[in-house]
Amino acid sequence: MNEGVNQTYLVGTEGMREMLEDSGIETRSTDPQYVVLGYDTEITYEKLSTASTLMHRGVPLVVSHPDMVCPSPEGGLPDTGAYMALFEATTGMSAYHVAGKPNAGMILHKVEELGLSPDECAMVGDRLYTDIEMADRAGVHGILVLSGEATREDLVAAPQNPSLVVGSVAELCLRTC
Repeated sequence: MNEGVNQTYLVGTEGMREMLEDSGIETRSTDPQYVVLGYDTEITYEKLSTASTLMHRGVPLVVSHPDMVCPSPEGGLPDTGAYMALFEATTGMSAYHVAGKPNAGMILHKVEELGLSPDECAMVGDRLYTDIEMADRAGVHGILVLSGEATREDLVAAPQNPSLVVGSVAELCLRTC
């Protein structure tokens, strides 16, 4: 988001609301600069309909991340990307900005802070379209673990190019420790 943002409408948890409001950003504005979408385990129809109405009025959408599925022991749950797709289907508007993965800045600030070059670093993740996409954009090595969302079959059509593919983090440790 841009400097000077202080009026938003949040589709997110109370914890996210507190974090934004502690930073001086109103999260229940009736005239917001942005609709902000984060992972929301407290989602309501009221939040969805209010955000949709605001977007129909032209308020741009800022999203924390585009992950479609949140893994759980019971199976995949709707994640932020699923709600982002819902808003695109109902309003015709795509996200104005995605603040988290696959944004390269999510990892490059730490690479710089550590005084390393990107080719000396790796991103380990289970999603091609966020984790490995971020690695590609940042120029770090992407290590795909197949114990989460992505499968070997997904690699065939994927534009992302992981440096290494392993079955799990445990397998990665066996290879590198």
